[in-house]
Amino acid sequence: MTLGQLFLADLVSDCLVQKPLTPRFGAYSQSNLAGIRIYFLHCVKIMLRLYEHCVKISKKSEELKVGEVVVDVLYGVIFLLIGLFSLLSGFNDGGNLMATFLRGGVLAPWVIFPILVGSIALGPLLFGTAVSRTIAVAIVNFDLTGPWVLAVAIGSAVLTLFITWRFRIPTSTTMALAGGMLGASIASGDARFIHWSGIVTVLVGLIASVILGFITAFVVTRALWTILAKASSSSYRRMKRLQYVSAMWQGMAYGANDQEKAIGLTALATMLWIKGFHYHVSWIAVSIPLVFWALGFWGGGVRIAKTVGGHIIRLDPMNALSTQMAAAVTVSMAAFWGIPVSTTQTTDGALFGTGTALNPLKVQWLVARNMLLVWSVTVPLSMVVGLVIMTLSRLT
Repeated sequence: MTLGQLFLADLVSDCLVQKPLTPRFGAYSQSNLAGIRIYFLHCVKIMLRLYEHCVKISKKSEELKVGEVVVDVLYGVIFLLIGLFSLLSGFNDGGNLMATFLRGGVLAPWVIFPILVGSIALGPLLFGTAVSRTIAVAIVNFDLTGPWVLAVAIGSAVLTLFITWRFRIPTSTTMALAGGMLGASIASGDARFIHWSGIVTVLVGLIASVILGFITAFVVTRALWTILAKASSSSYRRMKRLQYVSAMWQGMAYGANDQEKAIGLTALATMLWIKGFHYHVSWIAVSIPLVFWALGFWGGGVRIAKTVGGHIIRLDPMNALSTQMAAAVTVSMAAFWGIPVSTTQTTDGALFGTGTALNPLKVQWLVARNMLLVWSVTVPLSMVVGLVIMTLSRLT
């Protein structure tokens, strides 16, 4: 409630208890000194009543200002955590996006960087922001839980992503965020505000994206090599340049899905901060997370790229192309339906699909087992982190 609203509420409530002092001009129509004196006294009483309310409001405003400062600081922490979330997403997801391009041997890192960042910025414009809305309002009703639960949820995801990145383990930002939201909401006693249908949608989307990425990559790889068997060497060289197209497509798909997690969090925090009633994605909510993501991508994505790109299968330009196209198709479809998926998982699934289409015996299935293990513990780990942080904060 603003100071003006607080003033009016106090004044109205006081007037309901006491007899209003508003003077009746008809009672002082006579132009005599006594009538003027009585009218003047009524005016003075009104001024005194207003002064009393001003003193009361000034005392309440001090408390209100302190509360506003605390809330502003909390939202500042939330925006900082969103920046860190985007930064670590650049480390993790940027590495997965870069991996197939590096192993394909067609594009250099300094070429991949501007193509991916530029295409990611175009993703929300071309495919819409349905995924960001799912993240913001379809998993937990943060409008009722309050900003502290949102801060703990994002902080839990950030800590989980940092741990996995520190040990060079590719993981899913979607899983980390969903787990953090669940843990923070349950520990705060606000489990009733969790939309379990949204949780099911996220989990089903994550599993389906891996399977669909595998199948699509398998089909595309078989079809591509069937075409290449009848193509000349010059045609082969020209087809290698399609990686520029696949890089842009995969970047736009990522921007319309994975990147919209940070976009949704930024738009949600802004809406709660200004006490808005409608979810809206502004250009600020799109651009600020992208800046942090680009910094993370350039600063640490190459480390993850070396892990993902070479430990599953050995890629050549055409195999890299089929993997990229399969991942782009899968993530684009999910973005169109507003289903949050993981480009990391989808790319990994596509890599295994490509390897299976070429030669299943050459696929590093041990790496697949390790990745499945990491994915299976990401949600519980982030959830436990959220539970612990929220529980400790409530005790203090």
